[in-house]
Amino acid sequence: MKTLSILGMLFSSVCAVGAVGAQAAQPYPNKTVTIAVPYAPGGTTDYVTRAAARYMGEAYQQPFVVENKPGASGTIAMAYVAKAEPNGYTLMATEMTTTIVPTLFPKLSFDPLRDFMPIAQFAEAPYVLVVNPKVPAHSLKELIEYARQRPGKVTFGSGGPGSGPHVAGELLKSVAKIDINHVPYKGSGPALNDLLGGQIDILITAAPTVAGFIESGKLRALAVASDKRIPMMPSVPSSVESGVPEFKVSNWFGLTAPRGTPVDVQKSLHAKVREMLKNAAMLKNLESAGALPAELGPEDFGKKIAAEALRWNKLLKSTGAKLD
Repeated sequence: MKTLSILGMLFSSVCAVGAVGAQAAQPYPNKTVTIAVPYAPGGTTDYVTRAAARYMGEAYQQPFVVENKPGASGTIAMAYVAKAEPNGYTLMATEMTTTIVPTLFPKLSFDPLRDFMPIAQFAEAPYVLVVNPKVPAHSLKELIEYARQRPGKVTFGSGGPGSGPHVAGELLKSVAKIDINHVPYKGSGPALNDLLGGQIDILITAAPTVAGFIESGKLRALAVASDKRIPMMPSVPSSVESGVPEFKVSNWFGLTAPRGTPVDVQKSLHAKVREMLKNAAMLKNLESAGALPAELGPEDFGKKIAAEALRWNKLLKSTGAKLD
């Protein structure tokens, strides 16, 4: 009887070990995945990330939840993900700000470039340049000439130092060789309100932010900062058509993970992103956000992030743009 009891205990132990092993061997993901968004709800980054999270959750049959962590030019969310366990269950909604903050925040507790593993880019949204209708310019060339005749008097707004619209304005200053003044706000909403009120002259931002105001005539669109027009604004010429081909800036959207995340998790997520960009509902979501599908895998996405960081570093240093 004692022997049978011992054998029973051994059998139970083996079963328990087997159960643990089976659980450990479950394919990724086997629990909720969190995607940190560096902005408050409602913006383009938040919108396209939530659309991607819905698709991924359905594809994997596991919850993918968005957690908004706004503030400090996106570095609060970046720090949160950089310090998370590298197991694929905490991801970062990465966009162009990731490549700007290394220049503006040289003393962060983490490295915005080295501490993240690229997963995939899935979309891109060219910026559009709009002006208050009181500005007597109906093309990008006319705006540049208007600014040259009034050095230091024409203003452009942004959602804060280091934001995409700020860098876009610095790029316009550089390539057009004009002196226009940056007016930073605590978010894109206040900047847009002052543009509508005529307190500032120019805003360069994501198309959905200003589309309704363009249609109503409250704002005038002069150019899309891209080499081609976008479906949301088919009548607005590209910067290439406008004769300023160097003025190209797009926000782009993708996923990254803490450095050290398993390569098989990286490959699995990238494969799902590729499938996602064949999904009609997801493509419609991107279009409604003024974004275009643009897929890059881990290697190419990593190269793009590095190239963009170098580009903005050179621009910001040449213009002397700072946080204050």
